[in-house]
Amino acid sequence: MLQGAIRSKPFAIAPPCAGARRAVALTSLFSGFAALALLAHPAAQAATPESATASMQPLQDDELSKVRGADGIAFNLNNFSLTSSLTNPLSLTYLSPGGSSLKLSGLDLSRSDDPDQFADPYQLSLLSRPGLADEIALDFPLNAAGNQKWQLTADFSNCSAVTAGSCSGTNFFGGTLQVQDLTMKGGGLYVAPSAIPDTQGIAFGLGTQLDIGSLSVYSRGRDASGIIDTSDKLVLQGIHLADATTGGAWMLADLDRHPGLINAATDATGSYLHLQVGWPTTSDPVAAASLRIDNISFTTAGLNGAAPTVTNLGSASIASMQINYLDIKFRTGQ
Repeated sequence: MLQGAIRSKPFAIAPPCAGARRAVALTSLFSGFAALALLAHPAAQAATPESATASMQPLQDDELSKVRGADGIAFNLNNFSLTSSLTNPLSLTYLSPGGSSLKLSGLDLSRSDDPDQFADPYQLSLLSRPGLADEIALDFPLNAAGNQKWQLTADFSNCSAVTAGSCSGTNFFGGTLQVQDLTMKGGGLYVAPSAIPDTQGIAFGLGTQLDIGSLSVYSRGRDASGIIDTSDKLVLQGIHLADATTGGAWMLADLDRHPGLINAATDATGSYLHLQVGWPTTSDPVAAASLRIDNISFTTAGLNGAAPTVTNLGSASIASMQINYLDIKFRTGQ
């Protein structure tokens, strides 16, 4: 069942700047259309107050087609939730050409909101780049207070052979994955046609500051009522990923200086889906990230009523890490 709403404020009045592509959305759709109508009819701007109301009229299609905006649209997710039914859970299944499958089932996904639900929206823009193809920019909310938090729960399993939609081979149940209080702060996703000669595909930039309250794997999964058995578990608490220099959003790929690429290609072995982060295209250094995990622990259920065994590994951290080049090829049944 899909619950929630997507609201948008489709007009903006602040031009994008070099440091940030944010814009201030107009407070109402009506005022946006009013402004467009006045721009389309210059004579109306000089009208007397008495005739101003009479000058308001719908734009014709040919007039509307000439209206151009530079700041894109702002939108947000209000009380978003995607909840599985116990009797008919939402599942995602990847079926390989070899007959095996990987399945995520019982998916539950939700997000909390800011007190002001439109104070910090997503921003979708179409931006020009001198000498290059235009880019589509999706700027993530700044989320400085961390009020926008995501929660995810899903069961995962692998079947060695699938026949007529059912598992006829060995079915390995991996348990239940649960992610709590995931926040993304700033950054975004930026895409454009590939600028590499003789290479088709979608170039992209991607980055954010990431904080996760906890990431847990429960090997015994959930019961029929959806309750998680926590007797056996691996828990990573306090995961923090950020730019090592600024402490803000880390750009693991930069569309202009260190682009990623996704496309489909064929070589002597066969066709494959290609994911790549290419070498830097400028002399600017590749952005480095810092990663910190506050605590890592394992819990093993005790036998015959004995107390569980807890192994605490403490914290772990990486002060600086970079992706200078990455090349991944997904092949089917090979």
